[in-house]
Amino acid sequence: MITNRKFLNHLDPDTDLASRKLSAIERVVEWIDSELKLSNKRLCDLGCGPGLYTQRFSEIGAKVTGVDFSTYSLEYAKSEAAKCGLSIRYVNADYLIDPLPNEFDVVSLIYCDFCVLSPSQRQALLNRIADMLNPGGKLVIDVAGIAALDQKSEITLCENQLMNGFWAECDYVGMQGTFIYPEQSLALDRYLIVEPNETWEIFNWFQHFTPSSLESELSHAGFEVEHMMGSLTGEKLKPDSNVIGVISRKH
Repeated sequence: MITNRKFLNHLDPDTDLASRKLSAIERVVEWIDSELKLSNKRLCDLGCGPGLYTQRFSEIGAKVTGVDFSTYSLEYAKSEAAKCGLSIRYVNADYLIDPLPNEFDVVSLIYCDFCVLSPSQRQALLNRIADMLNPGGKLVIDVAGIAALDQKSEITLCENQLMNGFWAECDYVGMQGTFIYPEQSLALDRYLIVEPNETWEIFNWFQHFTPSSLESELSHAGFEVEHMMGSLTGEKLKPDSNVIGVISRKH
């Protein structure tokens, strides 16, 4: 049920809860293309979901592969690609543990997916991405900036249909506790969802980065930063930027 609910929010063009609004996605794709000239390049989008980015990358001429662990999302992505006559390869895999395709010119990991991973998972994933890329290949990634953590506060909420029905399609009561760990640049959102027939929890850890801390993790895995922006739409990076967007090159 969690997967399906988040999937439905991916497809809502007016919400940023599970994916960016479609207008923002289009700006991201446009900026990445302006920097990397994607036509005829082999691109893999990790955590592709229902194909919101992969479809647009394919439409501008990239040779696209999408990877996601959700069969539900991939079924939708495949059907949309078929409707549009797009040749996109989709791989059902957990990018942390399953075998991944390789020989790509570009690998993308978009919408701050990197931030929910532990330090060891992040380093392992960067090493895996390096193996996926051709020599000189590019990694496109965005993360939450430290300014976003500064704007958070510790809260406790209890609401019917918490987050406007995001967590389940039936009636439910949602409880949220937010905890801040400034020394680790880390936040935790803990959710308890009470439905008529079941109760379950989500622990959403979220790492925040400074430009130097992000560059250090990338460098440790053999990547050199080429562009560091305030987002993947090309905005200038500022001290109060909530997002850091990076294009880095594999050594």
